[in-house]
Order: sequence, then structure tokens, then C-alpha cells
Amino acid sequence: MKILFINPPFTMYGGIKGYGGKSTPLNLAYMAEFLISQGYENTRILDAEALELSYEEVIKRVKIYDPDIIGFTSPTPPYQQVMDIARMIKKENPEVKIIVGGPHPSAMPLDTIKEPCFDFVCVGEGEFSMLELVQALDKGKTDFSDIDGILFKKDIKPNGKVIFNKPRKLIEDLDILPFPGRYLLPYKLYSPPPTKSVSDKNGTSMVTSRGCPFNCTYCVAKVVWTRRVRYRSPENVVDEMEECIDKYNLAEFNLHDELFTANPKRVIAICDEINKRKLDVAWVCMSRVDTIQSREMLEHMKKAGCGKIMFGFESGSQRILDLMKKGTKVEQAYKAVKLVKEVGIKTSGNFMFGNFGETKETMRKTIDVAKELNTDTIAFFQTSPYPGTEIYYEALKRGYLRKDLKWKDFALLSKDQPTLNLPGLPPEEVAKWIKKAYREYYLRPSYITNQLKAIKNYSDFMRILKGAKLFFNVN
Repeated sequence: MKILFINPPFTMYGGIKGYGGKSTPLNLAYMAEFLISQGYENTRILDAEALELSYEEVIKRVKIYDPDIIGFTSPTPPYQQVMDIARMIKKENPEVKIIVGGPHPSAMPLDTIKEPCFDFVCVGEGEFSMLELVQALDKGKTDFSDIDGILFKKDIKPNGKVIFNKPRKLIEDLDILPFPGRYLLPYKLYSPPPTKSVSDKNGTSMVTSRGCPFNCTYCVAKVVWTRRVRYRSPENVVDEMEECIDKYNLAEFNLHDELFTANPKRVIAICDEINKRKLDVAWVCMSRVDTIQSREMLEHMKKAGCGKIMFGFESGSQRILDLMKKGTKVEQAYKAVKLVKEVGIKTSGNFMFGNFGETKETMRKTIDVAKELNTDTIAFFQTSPYPGTEIYYEALKRGYLRKDLKWKDFALLSKDQPTLNLPGLPPEEVAKWIKKAYREYYLRPSYITNQLKAIKNYSDFMRILKGAKLFFNVN
């Protein structure tokens, strides 16, 4: 049985090229390697985004490989691209079985399975659901009611009755999963965005945990992982780093954990393991301002190669933070950034414009706070109420979603208008403030001078150049 996973082209058809770098589709790499480890060796990945393929080129490659099963993963922004390609594939080969999973199908499973191009939907964590589904198809089964975590059409007819099976239990021990199959991907093409690059080493993405315990109204992570957090062991994490170095010559890691610094003891244990093995690595991680209280943890991170910590500041207004149930204080942002800078780790962060309750005054406050924090890099995003989140359902209820909305508009950074049309704050006004924020932050003479002074080599110069290109693209 031949299986093909597809990462759809997005920036060619919807997103701003470069704002997210070229990121390793870890979910597909995990899924594919898991199937291979279970005996399905004819499993491949087509990363159409990294290869910058057109729809026609994707279809051509699919026809050449001629798979029996095709798996798509889909966040909300590229969902239209996933549907477009799936429809084209079904038109060429109605017999191929198409499975779709990821955040968007997990949030809107019934709407997704109604699409005639999709035969199955995987909801939530997908490794074991996908394996059992492939095994069933391999045996020629037509009844899939015993496979947890999926929706399917009975008799696999386009308009057949939809069966929604019970939820799949989460994997308790993440160490049982094989490392992502990076050899199945064009791994040399991947690079982080300018805001996340911290060395001249070749880079890749990693996850050391799944889930986040917090309850922010805008976060889509709990749609897939729930609010339970599961950790890989420090030894397992560093084993993967060693494999990346030895097998792929990849030594810079963008840690995609929702919250890497949630457990200081575990962070220190990972850092100690890196240092014990004398690995020459650089890495970036995500954090919350209220989890940065331990200088000891930060010093261990610095010694183990942490080059930058990314914060989800989200707003400079305490009222807006409270409305989004962030659970942090503006004052904590100042303390956290100050402590990280003192240890010698670079800082970065994200802010959101256009949340519920937002006004020109709160957006002005956010820009002022951003400049006072003066992190090495910053990003200003539109509020995207992803399906499955609290803010999405509230926006739907209040009629705040833009009438001409397309799925691609949910991208955090877009040339199209923001998704929300709030009372007294239309999307075009939010878009203006986002551009204003970028200009005010990055065109400060003091910021430009400090960045130029920080150039020590060609890699530093190229990071600034890429960042400048992205800035002008956004503006």
C-alpha cells in the first residue's frame, strides 16, 4: 500500500511569503515515520509549500507516485488550498482515499467531512488513528466504526451517512513515537523567519511537549491537544538533537512547544543533558512572561545554546489581556524581558491587534509598551479567531466575522483585511494600526543603530536583510 502525505502550497495562493520562514511540517514527518515504523515503508511526504509547487505540479507528482491513500494536514489559513488540491486529485482518481486532519478539521469535523473530496477526517492527535485507518484500508475493510478519533462516510460514498466515532485518547508516553522522518523532506530548504534565526547553523523545528495548560480565548492548541501537557523525557529530546546533527547536519532548533518554560526543573534537565553531551547547538523557544522567574533556569538555557526567547505579550493593555483570559500582567512582561536580557539571551515577542474590546487607545498603548520593552525583534499580528477557539464562537454569535471572509484571511499576517469587524473598529482600521506599529518600532533610529552595531558576520547581515525585506513586504 502506497501512502502520500501532502503539505499544501500556501504562500503562493494566500499568505505573505517569508513571514513564517520555511518551517518543517513536523506533524507529517511524525505521522509518516510512525507508519514506516509499523511496516508501511511505501510512505512519502510531498511538501508543496517548501518546494513552491503550483497546483498543477502537485497533481503531476501525485499521478507519478500513484498512492492508494493521501493524507493532508490543515490549519485554518491553508484549508482552501487543501480542498482545491483534494478536489483535483479526486477528479483524476476517484478511487484514492483522502484523509484530512489537523487543527481546522479537528475544530470543524462535521463541516469538513461533508466535502465530497474527503473520505475520512482525523480529529485530535493523529498517529494511532491514522495507523488503524491505514491497516483497515489495507485489509479491504468497509466498516471503520471501531477506530477512535475519526469521522467517515458509511460505504465511503461521497454523500453517505456520516459516522462520528468516539474521541481518541491522548498518547501518554510521547517517547514511544519515532523521531520525525526528516529524510522524507527537502530538509535543506527549511529556514526560520528572520525573527527566530539565532546562528549560522542549518536549522530545523522540534517539539519537546504537546499541549498547554492555559485557557487563552484565541489559542487553537487545545483544539488538538486539549489543555493537558505531556512531556518527552530530556534524554529523548536530546537524542533527537543528536540525530539531527549527525544525520542531517542540523544544529539550530526552533522549539515549537506551546510553552517550553512551563516546568523549570525539566528545562534545566534538558539543558544539562545538552551540556553533558557537549553539543554545539543553538535554539529558540516560546515562553510566557509569568514563567520567567528563575535566573538559574535562564543561565542553564544560555549555557546550553538558547539564543532567543519568544514571548506572547499579546497586548500592552491590561484590560485586553484580561478579556482574552491571558492570565498575565503587563508588569510581568517588563520583569521577564529585563531578566532575560541580563542573562544575555535575546528577546522577541508577539502582539495582537483587533481583539474584543480593542480601541485606538489600547492599540496605541500596545505600541508604546512594545517600544519600552525594546526586544530584539517583535511581530504585530491581526487577531485571528480560529475555528474551535472561544473567540471564534463568540465572534460568530455577535456577528463580528467579516462578511466576505475567506479561510486564507485567518493568517496572522496577511495582505488582506483582518477577519474581525468590531463595532467602532473596522478591519481596515486595524490593518492601518498594524502597519503603523511596524513602522514605529523598526524605523526608530536607536533600533536601527543597535541592529547595525550587532552585525558580527555575514549571517547577521543576511538576517537583517531578510527582516528588512519582510518589513517592506508587510508595509
